[in-house]
Amino acid sequence: MNHPLPWLRYIDADDVDDQTLDFDGLKVRNPQMEKLGEVDGFIVDSDNGRPYYVVVDAGGWFKSKHFLLPIGEVRLDDDKDALVTNLSKERVHRFPGFDKDEFAKLSEDDLRRMNDEICSVCSVTAVSYSPAEPVQAAWNRPQFASPTWWNTNPTNPARMGDRAYESTVDYPPATAGAASSAGSAAERAQQQVRARGDKDTDDRTGDVSPHFDGRAQPGDVLGVETGGERTYIGETSDDENKRRRDAEKAAKKEK
Repeated sequence: MNHPLPWLRYIDADDVDDQTLDFDGLKVRNPQMEKLGEVDGFIVDSDNGRPYYVVVDAGGWFKSKHFLLPIGEVRLDDDKDALVTNLSKERVHRFPGFDKDEFAKLSEDDLRRMNDEICSVCSVTAVSYSPAEPVQAAWNRPQFASPTWWNTNPTNPARMGDRAYESTVDYPPATAGAASSAGSAAERAQQQVRARGDKDTDDRTGDVSPHFDGRAQPGDVLGVETGGERTYIGETSDDENKRRRDAEKAAKKEK
């Protein structure tokens, strides 16, 4: 049976591409310091990388090996050593179980029912959801709000099959430290290329292109050494003739 929402994928935490944080095995707890499990993976939209659920390995206390925790219900601890949810262990115990090996076989009704049950447990007040509501409408609920800590290209395309991460996501702005680091890397990467004369006879350097990697662009005027004299990209024939006459006059004066 084909998954009714082929873009909705389970990805292993090992396949999340984040250079600053290793999600695999990251502890999941609540403010009461009750350990609820460890991060096993995520349920994501493989078209744009948006996460919807954390797949938590309960470690034996839950009724199944794994359970799903809505992404909007968790935050990254200040020490970045845990994902924290305000849900108590008793409330999490009311979640439906989750079998990641069976996820691709769930029908649209199964997915809708799973979302409704989980969101109902997370809600402070009693809620009810219409069975006629499209599955996609659930992603607008607060329980699935995009997290501020998800600052990453979330999947490794080589491991995502034919629906790998295909487009960009507007992630929250990076912190000042991260921005500074990124700026330094960009500066190192954008080394400018200079047009140089023959070093054995002339140590002069040409102008620097202001474009990325110093690549010349249409409209740039770069000094170029050709046949012992300097010509200029972009000059007209009149400019070249005038410059040549001036050079000849200067040579006669030297004699």
